Amino acid sequence: MEEHGRLRQRVEERLARDFLVDESQIAVEVEGGVVTLVGTVGSYAEKIVAQNTVRSVDGVRDLVNVITVKPAESMHPGDDQLKRIVEQVLSWDALVPEQDLVVLVSDGLVALTGSCTTAAQAREAERAASHIGGVRGVLNRIDVVEPELSTADVRGVIAEALSRRAAHQAAQIGVVVAGTTVTLNGLVQSPMEKRAILGAVGHLSGVCNVRDELGLATDP
Repeated sequence: MEEHGRLRQRVEERLARDFLVDESQIAVEVEGGVVTLVGTVGSYAEKIVAQNTVRSVDGVRDLVNVITVKPAESMHPGDDQLKRIVEQVLSWDALVPEQDLVVLVSDGLVALTGSCTTAAQAREAERAASHIGGVRGVLNRIDVVEPELSTADVRGVIAEALSRRAAHQAAQIGVVVAGTTVTLNGLVQSPMEKRAILGAVGHLSGVCNVRDELGLATDP
């Protein structure tokens, strides 16, 4: 029981330090390392922030989030208006292919359907919708349809990244594609060049994992 009390105190202190959360509206219950959050907050985004904050506390084995979202009246648009707002926000987000997504809203609950090419795009669409005032919850039903990767695609983005820094030819970088995982090997001339290559390949549609086996060339 004493350990439960210490864990509860750590959770409450962490919530109190998070300026995005009104911890006075959230009650914390602890049982066997499982933390339950109960209360009412003004936005779905605040509920998710509280959840993520608690998950980062040492000793938390699992989390039950039963916080209720109750937006203020001034932040409670009708479903049709909220649907238009969500669609507009997604259209502004350069990381989201909004033309392939469908937004449905019922009683402040937003359902996202459709497809995108990366899991990161699906997560970004959910994140963007969750921060809109009046949203009580987000159901992410977006399908991730990963395009088939080819070695030529990967070499193309590597060549583009290297050309911007007048670096050596992309052909000197070894590329192995296995499903959605790309393994890179060979020598690069600088840490900046390495970061440019990894960043370019990591953002290529269809890439879920990049294995870094690149080395740094040294002067003879």
